[in-house]
Amino acid sequence: MTTQADRFWKLFFVPRSVRTIDEPVFSRALDLSDQSVATVRLPTRLASRPFLISEAGELHSAVNSFFAGAKMRNRAEDTNRRYARSLAVWVEFLHRRGVAWNLADEEAVLDFKFWRRHDTENPKRISGSSWASDLAALSEFYRWARGRLDGPPLFVSNSSNVRARSSFSSQMGGETTDLRPTAVRRASVKWLTPGAVARWRNVGIHGLTADGEERVRWRPRSQSRDAAFVDGLYGSGLRVQEWSSILTEEISRRSSRGYSTFRLADACAKGGRGHAFWLREDALDAVALYMETERAQAVRRGRDAGLYESDQFSHVIREVRSKEIVILSDRQDESCTSSVRLNELSPAERSRLLVVNGRGYAPAMLWLNEDGTPRRKGAWTKSFERANARVRRAGIDGLVCHPHMLRHSFALRWFAVGRTIWSRQGSVMDADHERDFREQFGDTWSLVQTMLGHADVSTTRDTYLEPFRNLEAKLLLEYGRTALDSDALFGLLQKDPRVRFADDGSWE
Repeated sequence: MTTQADRFWKLFFVPRSVRTIDEPVFSRALDLSDQSVATVRLPTRLASRPFLISEAGELHSAVNSFFAGAKMRNRAEDTNRRYARSLAVWVEFLHRRGVAWNLADEEAVLDFKFWRRHDTENPKRISGSSWASDLAALSEFYRWARGRLDGPPLFVSNSSNVRARSSFSSQMGGETTDLRPTAVRRASVKWLTPGAVARWRNVGIHGLTADGEERVRWRPRSQSRDAAFVDGLYGSGLRVQEWSSILTEEISRRSSRGYSTFRLADACAKGGRGHAFWLREDALDAVALYMETERAQAVRRGRDAGLYESDQFSHVIREVRSKEIVILSDRQDESCTSSVRLNELSPAERSRLLVVNGRGYAPAMLWLNEDGTPRRKGAWTKSFERANARVRRAGIDGLVCHPHMLRHSFALRWFAVGRTIWSRQGSVMDADHERDFREQFGDTWSLVQTMLGHADVSTTRDTYLEPFRNLEAKLLLEYGRTALDSDALFGLLQKDPRVRFADDGSWE
């Protein structure tokens, strides 16, 4: 198996700061050789930027320039990392065949596809969806190179709807070869009913027995934090990246009604499309409990260790004006201030922000590790793995939950609620009133689309609510215009193996 150490081209990501004496490679790659101080805190635009260096210490000028360009600088950090890994594998593949990146032809691309997908000598073959991701990275790189470096027209799109069809082709000598994967397995999406979510949380997070009893000598680890995070994910329908990027400032204002309305920042949302989201009082109570207990303890640990004086944190929030304008000061020079909108702060930028209270500095991010550092998106996988292990040890077969399942389960729950409301409204409205109601509030699909923040309702209908997609006719035939309840709606999915019910059949 090829490791980073075995490769000719090695992939690195720019750190938050560098020591110009100890890190000459970074200094040369980022043109920092003229710095006279020993330690340099890099500008935000450089942090986490990917770059390739050969084992001989040579920079890959084309790939590095691509990631330094304005277009990739404005892409999400996760997108940059995904593209970088794909391009690193591609240029390494070409190097081992003695081919320069700008001399690759159709045969090299087809060989690459075979090696990535089917070659038995490759111990890390990839799926069709991962190959489609590779193609997206290569297509973007060669499109940029064609315009900037007169590179070869290696990839062109033969469809106006690239996002929907991932339709990439190789174009050489006036001919095109379709390079799309022959088969992309649809995501194996599973849904949990409300009763199944509650049982998984009670056993996996709170440590109850399979019968719902308290355990003797139960010593929870980060119980209030993980419970609040799970309740927030399921209650809001947000993605892990989105919910994990929330600042304490953004979740502090609560409504006196049963639900409170908040807004997800554009810079934290998938596709840059922020939207409103809602949380019930019980989910907000769980967040408040976490902040008063485990989060406060984590902040104290961070202060005692001097964590918030380190270069990991760059700016301090001094003031929030009009609920959206943040006044920041440089932690190393308080006289240097700037203003920025909360909506424009990315997850990476948020993780470097501090706030000040009466006892000193504290992270602005809501979710923290036990040592007081901001908790990154990927760390939540461990919390879910621990919870799933507890559920297995409790003897509950087949009850497994992963973070994105809660978003799908949120959609399932709210479709049932919305469809029930529609049934009740329809039983008392005439055709004209029903049309007016639809114009104001949309149908059930549109309701869930709004709550999930989807740009296209087809994503909501065909992916997140696929179990319900073909039930509309059955609902009308079986129930007509009479009132429905959510139990009856969930009951129609009893035979769908992708939908997990609580053993007792409870939906509450």
